[in-house]
Amino acid sequence: MSASSINEAIIAEVAASEVPVPWCEEFKKMISSMDFATSRAPELQEFKINMRRKMLLFNDSSIPESATLASLTARRMAVAKGMFGRLGANVNIETPFFMIWGCNTFVGDGVYMNCGVSIHDNAPVFIGNRVLIGPDVCICPITHALDPEVRREASGTSFAYPIRIEDDCWIGARALILPGVRIGRGSTVAAGAVVAKDVEPYCLVGGVPAKLIRRLEPTSD
Repeated sequence: MSASSINEAIIAEVAASEVPVPWCEEFKKMISSMDFATSRAPELQEFKINMRRKMLLFNDSSIPESATLASLTARRMAVAKGMFGRLGANVNIETPFFMIWGCNTFVGDGVYMNCGVSIHDNAPVFIGNRVLIGPDVCICPITHALDPEVRREASGTSFAYPIRIEDDCWIGARALILPGVRIGRGSTVAAGAVVAKDVEPYCLVGGVPAKLIRRLEPTSD
């Protein structure tokens, strides 16, 4: 179920964004896990369109004659710097890549995202340091009411819960991370897993829905 009031703590976290944030009541509801609809706020509609323009620039598939792998990475990451709430040092994100808001996604240092990653950041997404994200991973905080009558009465509104992926995690190819999940430090999510519940630190999980496969040996800091 959606929340019933504005979440001041989450608003404070998003307020630390290094890029502009489309502050309005509907945006505050959105990041607070309350029912929201982009159609109700012109500010959100304009921001979303501008974000799609940035996505087109980021996903530019042209390869100039003099290009190198390093120059192509530098080109797209220069665009990325103006998209994310935070983008740490030594981050590499392959194309194609998809993200809805950008200002709600906070990425640590040394993160690598392979091709086809999508982040539906209607609620904040926090990705720690040295996280590896495999091809076609979907990070999806957004959801709807289960009851079809409630969905009809809500007239197309949605709600979303924050996702947190802590330091040193590895998210395998085509994994799906669902709303409200926290993946503990040093854990691995097997390819194709659907993660619907929190994952403890230093665990290997897999399956649909994801379950504990085995515990991993913590590394020294």
